[in-house]
Amino acid sequence: MEKSRFSITFYIIAIILLLAIVSDLFNLNVMAVFPLLVEWATKYILPWIILYWLVRLVRSIEKK
Repeated sequence: MEKSRFSITFYIIAIILLLAIVSDLFNLNVMAVFPLLVEWATKYILPWIILYWLVRLVRSIEKK
């Protein structure tokens, strides 16, 4: 359990550092891009996640 938590934390930090380096290389303003990413995620990704868990809930209720 502890090793997996460390691994997840390491990957999150690595991704943040990689994004910072890439944004610096391409002269992107992270504070301008971040709200666009959040907006895109809430429009396209989160509804599919919610639908997935809703389908799982319905299937588990039907099995009972």
